[in-house]
Amino acid sequence: MGKVLKVNYFITVTFILLIVSVYMFSKNQNEIKKLNVEYTALTTQLNQTERDIATKQAELSAKKTESVKKVTGLDPALIQTDSSEAEKYFVAAFSWSNGAEYEGVRNQYIESLGEDNSFTKTYLPPDTKIETNEGMLSYIDFKKLRTTMDSIYVVPITAEGNRVRYVAFVQYIMHKDQSDLVNTNALERSEAIIEFTAAGDLADGKRRITEVSARTGYSAGLLNK
Repeated sequence: MGKVLKVNYFITVTFILLIVSVYMFSKNQNEIKKLNVEYTALTTQLNQTERDIATKQAELSAKKTESVKKVTGLDPALIQTDSSEAEKYFVAAFSWSNGAEYEGVRNQYIESLGEDNSFTKTYLPPDTKIETNEGMLSYIDFKKLRTTMDSIYVVPITAEGNRVRYVAFVQYIMHKDQSDLVNTNALERSEAIIEFTAAGDLADGKRRITEVSARTGYSAGLLNK
């Protein structure tokens, strides 16, 4: 009789535990479904918000483009392309690390612009020689000079068709070695002001830099002694 009671008790407890387990499982499933529904709703809302933001940004970009066109008569894409071309063209003039490299860069610009060009005269003057016990030494190497272009900002000033005249503001850093560039915020920047023309067909990606000159009345050169 005692064994029968124990068996019945075990069956009853097992049945109760089973019911509780089924109930908890069903409850958890309902909660999971509810969470899934909430997650789906939030995801849909987030996606819609992202689409709305993208639409607003596109509208704002279009308005900015139209504003720039009205003020300058130029497509901002053209200005951006010319800015990139100008950076590629001028970076070598303001990024060299020794006398030999400087001479190579100087000769390249002279070949491109001519020796009498105001840009080469102002920003790429001849590197003088210093007499030392070991013989003649480049002034740049004697002073251990290096320069690195920091930034360039171009502003259109006139335009005729696809020929655009710009003024460029170049900031560069004179330093002794690469370790100086670890914290550029602590370094003094020098500025070059240059005029140039960008021309060529934008659709063909053949914009080129021409008619380069130092800004009239501005003569702060790289090798001021």
